Amino acid sequence: MSAEVFSESLQYPKMKQRAVSSRSFRTKISPSNSQSFSPGQTINVDLPGNLSGQYYNFSQMYLKVRLTTATHPAELDRAGIVSAIKRVQISQAGSQIYDLNNYNVLYTALLDTESNAEWRGSVGNIMTGTKGNSLGGETIGHTDAAVLSRTYCIPLVLNPLANTTPHRLIPAFSMSSIQFKITLDEQASFLKYASANAPTGVVFDEVEMVCLMTELSPQAQAMIDAQTGGVYNILANSYMNSTANVASGVSAVSANLGFSVSSLERILMVQRTSVDLADNTKFSIGNRIRNDLTEYSYQINSESYPQRPILVDAKSAEACAELLVAEHSLVDFRKGNNLNGGVVAASNPGQLSSFTGGDPSKHPSDYGQAVGSVPAGDNAGATVGPAAATANAVPSTIGTAVYGCEFETGLSDGKSSHIYSGVSTLASNVQALLKYDSAHVASQLDFFAQFSILLSLDMKGSGVFSVSV
Repeated sequence: MSAEVFSESLQYPKMKQRAVSSRSFRTKISPSNSQSFSPGQTINVDLPGNLSGQYYNFSQMYLKVRLTTATHPAELDRAGIVSAIKRVQISQAGSQIYDLNNYNVLYTALLDTESNAEWRGSVGNIMTGTKGNSLGGETIGHTDAAVLSRTYCIPLVLNPLANTTPHRLIPAFSMSSIQFKITLDEQASFLKYASANAPTGVVFDEVEMVCLMTELSPQAQAMIDAQTGGVYNILANSYMNSTANVASGVSAVSANLGFSVSSLERILMVQRTSVDLADNTKFSIGNRIRNDLTEYSYQINSESYPQRPILVDAKSAEACAELLVAEHSLVDFRKGNNLNGGVVAASNPGQLSSFTGGDPSKHPSDYGQAVGSVPAGDNAGATVGPAAATANAVPSTIGTAVYGCEFETGLSDGKSSHIYSGVSTLASNVQALLKYDSAHVASQLDFFAQFSILLSLDMKGSGVFSVSV
């Protein structure tokens, strides 16, 4: 029998200890290639190196940007200003640390699954232009404004420097700058507007990377150097993207994904209608469809994950459960999301469940909808749904479907910061196997792999970060 102990509430000798001598301060870094950017251009921001004893805290950093339109208002996609970010690249001394294409698509999917309406309608709206339970973003360029502009602040997420496990500050004393390349999407992709009223003069300016820095005293930094031997190893989560195309009318698809990593943790998949990807009258980034998908699974060197395919039916309950398993949140009953955003209780039989609905094909057999119960034609992917229950509520025509698959073992139960246990896909063939009840429209598939990487900074060697996947 173990000895009896006091509860934490009675252990008075245990107190907080004073941290080592340090100071924190904020700095703003402007782009190195221009002061003003148009849709489709790339913003370059170089975070300086050679800052003795200083560290970046990426969980407390954000990108500040002003968006201006000269004429005509337009609606942002539902990720707000983040919908405008097509690609994010991070490198140092020519070595790639991170490169994610279709960043806005992944961000929107995770915004739907991991945030609640309260956040999107409050601080999310203030900082990035999201809108509560709506499936669209805010309108920019109100016609009654003297200047059709708005300033946003974008938290730097979904990159390994912000996703360290456990949390680590990033040394700013490496021998080279850390370079961010942020590529903006085309105007017709992240803005929705009538073709006759296309906004002109869309400009991103007043761009700043706002950094929270921590500086240690020389004595404290010497202690860290002694502990690490000058080698700073940081484990982090990263993402990569692979795309494939599905032709209309197919019943089965096999897509090679090219994911080669030592610890694959999960894969998220979304489908978007091909013809709507650059349609300025549609929410093309956030409109994720089911497209008559009936089951999906993955193969790694001919071994199936999971062993039996995940079924997708009219309500998609199994697909939703597997998505939550991949998020380690199946039994988190306080979790909020936007999978049924734009949907309210109404007497209108056409009211959709966005997670299973929103298919712009309006195929009568999709999601068990009765013929004629869903608006057809040009409104597909354009109607965000009602804000309140009414007898004549117009249903949303925007889908929120996202499909997940977990690859970690039960050893890392929950989001562990101590161990990782994903599947190795090094020198392996990773395939997605999909079955359809005759895919009704041509679509683009986006697969996003989450995996673990090791960032290593050897100050006695190269003095710059190296990446091991």
